[in-house]
Amino acid sequence: MKSNILVVDDEQDIRELVSELLETQGYRAITASDGLDALDKMGSENFDLYIIDMSMPKMDGMALLREIKKIQPLAVVIVLTGYSSIEGAVEAIHSGAYQYISKPIKSSELFDLVKKALEYSTELYGPLQKVIGTDSFTLTPTGPTILLGFSAEERAEFYSLGRVKEFQSGDIITLSDQKDGSIIIIESGEISVWMSNSNFDYLKKFDTWGEENIILESSMPVNLRAESPVTLRVFERKRILDFFSFKGEILLKRFIINISSSVFLKWRKAVQRIVMLKLVTHSE
Repeated sequence: MKSNILVVDDEQDIRELVSELLETQGYRAITASDGLDALDKMGSENFDLYIIDMSMPKMDGMALLREIKKIQPLAVVIVLTGYSSIEGAVEAIHSGAYQYISKPIKSSELFDLVKKALEYSTELYGPLQKVIGTDSFTLTPTGPTILLGFSAEERAEFYSLGRVKEFQSGDIITLSDQKDGSIIIIESGEISVWMSNSNFDYLKKFDTWGEENIILESSMPVNLRAESPVTLRVFERKRILDFFSFKGEILLKRFIINISSSVFLKWRKAVQRIVMLKLVTHSE
């Protein structure tokens, strides 16, 4: 079966050149003129590899990379860049891109990189998926996973424990004032999660962060950054434990089970991204 490759570039000559070169090697190449066009095509087809330009109108390469990773966390992406944009290409790799190729494009370099990227994609989707599983990571759309099985009254009581905080796009979200740890629930907006300058997750409405604090009283060192205006609710660990000591053991057990499920889902997503970044680093 032919590998399916999506080529995204706002310059018609470039995308046609790349697609024609790929087709001479037996690949099936689909083209998109910008990021929005690419996302539209992703809605109707599956791709084994993405080749995207860093500088495009409407949606630049970094924004498109983030959207691709939300839809397909294990997507293998090659970025196209001019010599003046190498710094941006390095940033893209830290955000999950496989590698970059500079313009003007040399056919031998393109063929070699595409071959390695597709081999990497096969390796990643094969053994790694057997360990991680192939099911969707979509969480409950009507409410946070950690509150599954709660009555409307119990959810309202739990929500009353939290403090509402707002952040603007680009703000670093710090919760260090809570010495004993805390859980956050995102009420609106989008947050990116970073570790060692690498982006490995995104949080949106009803997603949560810090669940392990209930069990461990501490979490792994990460940075959270608002990617849009964000409203979230912060729950202090002590107040949560006091709440469940009053509500009783049955509801507490349900909460712990929900926390375990939520943490496990996020662990699997994190493994995908971290393994991908480590393999890219080791291949350089």
